[in-house]
Amino acid sequence: MIIILLNLKLMRYGVKLPLKKDNIKLKIRNNIIIIIGLGFTLIVFIYGIIGSMILMKLNILDSLYYTVITIATVGYGDIHPLTPIQKLFSISISLLGIGIIAYIFSAIFENVSNEIKTKRRQVKMNKKMNNMNDHYIICGYGRVGSVVLNELIKRKQKVIVIDNDKERIEKLNEEYNIDRNPNILTIVGDATDQNNMNKFKIKESNALILTTRSDVTNLFIVLSIRDISPDTWIVSRASKEENIKRLYNAGADKVISPETSGGTDIFLSAVKPNLIRITDTDKTGQIEKGISVLLKHDCTIETIEYHFPGIEKPFSIDVGVKTKKELLEYLKTHEKSKIQDAIERIEKISNGIISHLISGPNSKALNAAIKELKENNIINGVNLTNEEIMKINNERMEKMVYKE
Repeated sequence: MIIILLNLKLMRYGVKLPLKKDNIKLKIRNNIIIIIGLGFTLIVFIYGIIGSMILMKLNILDSLYYTVITIATVGYGDIHPLTPIQKLFSISISLLGIGIIAYIFSAIFENVSNEIKTKRRQVKMNKKMNNMNDHYIICGYGRVGSVVLNELIKRKQKVIVIDNDKERIEKLNEEYNIDRNPNILTIVGDATDQNNMNKFKIKESNALILTTRSDVTNLFIVLSIRDISPDTWIVSRASKEENIKRLYNAGADKVISPETSGGTDIFLSAVKPNLIRITDTDKTGQIEKGISVLLKHDCTIETIEYHFPGIEKPFSIDVGVKTKKELLEYLKTHEKSKIQDAIERIEKISNGIISHLISGPNSKALNAAIKELKENNIINGVNLTNEEIMKINNERMEKMVYKE
């Protein structure tokens, strides 16, 4: 009954994720257990029938009857063992019968239990998949992939991780307690199998992140995804420098080499299209207040940009503030750092125009944060271009010169 209900849930959630290998192994194991059980049962029956005919002096029908009632431990008392050897024989059949019954019941219980676990896991995975949108897909979970995943988890992003190494995925599940994290879905599977990738809502994802160790695998995935989703933002790892150009030619939007950059750079490249730039032209006393608003909505300040008059490209400082603890540490460092004077001079030269590149768990959280920032007059612009900011900066500078 439980299995039927779980099957109904699976039909409700619809998406069937790649658990085929695990299911096949489980079915093979269950079949082996059944075959062993049937084999033992047959051996015990043959032993009981032949023994009854020889030791109990019974005909074949009575031998079968006596074997069955003794194995089932129900004995009606119509056939009695009289001699010591007959009694020992009857005891051996009873013990073997009890063992077989125990084995059969334990096998049935284990099979049903495993089936329920598999169905429940499938239901959970399908439920997570149906809730996936604005998510990131990581193909290949190793040293680099773990860094990328860690950064995404810190920012409460939704992530799908696929890797063909079962032990690696199991270790990941245990380390991050994935079963209790509704935002993370881990799958043991082949990322080069387009049937698998088609189930991951690629068109609704923020980015596809390829961190497998094989450049050939990454190249194949890029080519496959470009066929089904031309607009997906793809960031790929390149283990060899000569393959960077090949990956770009295949359709990757950003290619990072771990030899020169780390997993954090791959993460930043992945979230780049989804970062929002907020610009403030009167920043004094607003740092802590603005960051507090962002943190309240689970947003992250990734970078601070200082805009200089007459210069289009800003001076950037990576911050990565995600929690109140990090906020306090940042403010403490900002107050006591030896480079405090230099930062104040930069702020003064930049004429008070500073931008923040922020990320959020989803567009709803980002929009709510921006709305509150605007209501509190903390920001004056959203997603302004460098050219627009330089124009504002020059106008402010002209006003200041005119006043003087």
